[in-house]
Amino acid sequence: MSSDASGKRSLEAALFDSLRSRLTSYGFTFNAKKNTFLRPHEGVVDQFQIVCLDASPGLRIQPNVGVRFDRVENIFHQTSGFDRKYQADTPSIGGTIGSIYKGDTFACGCIIEKPPDISESTEYIMRLFQDFALAYFDRFSSLAAIDAELNDHPTQPTHNRPAAWLRCSTGVIVAKLVGRPNLTELIDVYTDVMTRMDKGFYLKRFESLVRSLQTLSPEVPSAS
Repeated sequence: MSSDASGKRSLEAALFDSLRSRLTSYGFTFNAKKNTFLRPHEGVVDQFQIVCLDASPGLRIQPNVGVRFDRVENIFHQTSGFDRKYQADTPSIGGTIGSIYKGDTFACGCIIEKPPDISESTEYIMRLFQDFALAYFDRFSSLAAIDAELNDHPTQPTHNRPAAWLRCSTGVIVAKLVGRPNLTELIDVYTDVMTRMDKGFYLKRFESLVRSLQTLSPEVPSAS
């Protein structure tokens, strides 16, 4: 390993050590393999992920947020084709804080080049966590809130679920679970999106998902 790579590993480790000591007080635990802080509660997992990108000679830090509903993801992965080892990590909604907050993936990041930068970066990331992430987790703490975000205006893009296949898939799942009255029309809209996107590459998977929902009964969200 080069000294440069070793130095970046040291910076990354120091940053996560610093953040871990602060985020545990909010009920988050650290998954080192995913560089993600997790807070599970009643079938929901709040996700605060710190992505460390190369920014020679240092690191570019990109904070992400997500909320995972186990019920939604378990349904999705019946037909998703995802490798099983990745299925437990997928969020139901989320993205980079920069994209969601300011429409720019890197808008809310920071650069770490040397050990003295760790303290300042920790404070910056914690401000984002306290001012943005906590409110985000609260906002999307119910299936009804995700349904409204994805399905009230299904043809309009959202930074909270930017990939079309994931947005359409999550959209129909939560619409079914909350008993959305216009589900049939919504499926038609999303099927059209999947037909036109990437020459219909995801269409068969989406149609398989829709078929799997036919025998699923709506449920009352745990929070609304």
